[in-house]
Amino acid sequence: MLTIPQCDDQVPSCANCQRLDLACLVEDPSTKRQLPRNYLETLEERVELLERLLQQQGQVSQAQPSAGLQPSRSRDFNHFGAAAGPYSARDRDENDEATDLISKAGVLSLHASGAEPQYFGPSSMFSFSRVIHACVRQAVQEKPSNEFDSTLDDMDASALAPCRLPSYEVGLALSNAYFENVHLQYPFLHEPTFRQWENNAVGLDSMVASPSELFFVNMVYAIGALLKSNKRSFPQQLYVSALLYIDHVLAKKSLESIQALLCCALFSIRSSMGPSVWNLSGLALRQCIELGYHRNVKKINLKTNMLCLELRKRVFWCAYQMDCASSVNLGLPLSLPIQEVDTEFPLDIDDSSITETGVEGPPRPPGGPVTTMSHALHQFRIRCIWARIYASIYSNAATQSHSDESYQAQVQSLRRELDEWMAATPPEPQRAGIPLTVFANGEDYKVTYNETILFLYRGQLTRRENVQDEVFLECMQAASDICQSCKRLYIGKPINYTWSTLHVIFLAGLTNLHCLWTSPAVRQAARIDSVSNSFTTCTMLLAIMAERWEGAAPYRDLFEALASRAMAMLVERKQHEPLSTSPAEPAIPNMEDLTQWAAQIADVCMPDAFGSLLSGLIGDYSLEGQESNDSLWEF
Repeated sequence: MLTIPQCDDQVPSCANCQRLDLACLVEDPSTKRQLPRNYLETLEERVELLERLLQQQGQVSQAQPSAGLQPSRSRDFNHFGAAAGPYSARDRDENDEATDLISKAGVLSLHASGAEPQYFGPSSMFSFSRVIHACVRQAVQEKPSNEFDSTLDDMDASALAPCRLPSYEVGLALSNAYFENVHLQYPFLHEPTFRQWENNAVGLDSMVASPSELFFVNMVYAIGALLKSNKRSFPQQLYVSALLYIDHVLAKKSLESIQALLCCALFSIRSSMGPSVWNLSGLALRQCIELGYHRNVKKINLKTNMLCLELRKRVFWCAYQMDCASSVNLGLPLSLPIQEVDTEFPLDIDDSSITETGVEGPPRPPGGPVTTMSHALHQFRIRCIWARIYASIYSNAATQSHSDESYQAQVQSLRRELDEWMAATPPEPQRAGIPLTVFANGEDYKVTYNETILFLYRGQLTRRENVQDEVFLECMQAASDICQSCKRLYIGKPINYTWSTLHVIFLAGLTNLHCLWTSPAVRQAARIDSVSNSFTTCTMLLAIMAERWEGAAPYRDLFEALASRAMAMLVERKQHEPLSTSPAEPAIPNMEDLTQWAAQIADVCMPDAFGSLLSGLIGDYSLEGQESNDSLWEF
């Protein structure tokens, strides 16, 4: 007879759970929620910690009464002008002098607990900004909590309960997975500082972990668990545990609040659940702008220690690259035009070489050994190129003011920048274990390079007039290379797909189809075996993704149908036979299927960058359906 182990009611964990290394949970009789056995003790400790912090804050306020902001002076515009007066004597030309005066006047110190100076640009009105500041602060605090609540409603009941931190060994494996893989592209945390937080959280040091430290430890563990754990509920439970402390972090309106938003965005990137990456990265970027992170610290005369200075730059560029990538992928305007950014890139130096007192050793020279920042800096540069492509080609101002000559000149200039970026790709870093993401992989840089080529020439592909054959041929080759690189990156590797992976694979497949269908030069140069290989690779990748995520099924079905039709067309053209359009062919889908799959893609909010390609391809199947298909993709 099977005997069920009995719980001995020990706190914080019963003997059986300790022996099996399980989270010891009990059911609350009123809410039916699964809670840690020491949940009450944890709450009492947190209340005690908060009371102690409030007492310390009160002592600081009493000891430094002059630190408060005097309302009569803070609302006086002339006060800021007077404060900026001494800087006008510096030796610089008149234009720079005026810009610097405005920038320095824009740094307002609110002297709130944990808050950093607020930045207001030259177009702002200081008196009005003081009125709206409270509204902005409230919106920033409330929006994440609403989004998180809606996300938690979609989770399983078992994943809603928070969990205690794993053992030190398990936690260390999770944080190592984060810093060896994710940190290479998004280095907005300082690893030595995090290790101290980690020690405080697990009780290795005498310091008691603050709510902010507990948030970041839980979030890093949650992201690491997404990379390593096969249990879907474990990362979600760590994520929910982190959200217990997020209000405390976001209330600071400082560097830590932006880091918290970026952590949540990273979790959404790696998980099929979570708030919108575009919303979170945009929110983080707006906080960066509010704190003046987009401006060069020399111009605003900001005095801070070296560690804080470097983290300011890292946080801004991580938020900018997230926002730029998600905006371009979704076909949305950039939150911050690149012309408004003049902050420097972070130093190319290891985390361990940066302290509050200074930098140990020189930054990495060109061609030198890679640091923990080398690959992130390379990613920052390509996002700047993306931002310039958008500003020069896709923005409303660009499309209305370009002549054909200036357009081609800008495209050629941007292409040279792209080629120089690819030539400067740093070598892959040394990792202790098997890579768990595609970050810093040479094949991933090839994908980004070819994706940028498609982004650069996409506007010409869809014009269908005066397009050079070389553009079609180059885009066809770039799209094929993307499919092959993704095959080498993902097939047979312990790396999870992401939403952006689906985007780039589907867009590459559509570009292949569009070039083949539209350009006689491409059809003449194309080999049937090469085209078939590209179509098969793309279909296989989409099919594997659809098995893991049902939302990818419409993309698989639509591409498979279009590819089948394109292959039939290519074979017939190669054999000099007339192109058949009979709906009775079994390989050709009917228009109802095509429009249904297209509508399903539109329903899950994929970008309108696909619209011009899809409407042309589907419309070529049925001239009668052209009008309805064009309207379908106007979203």
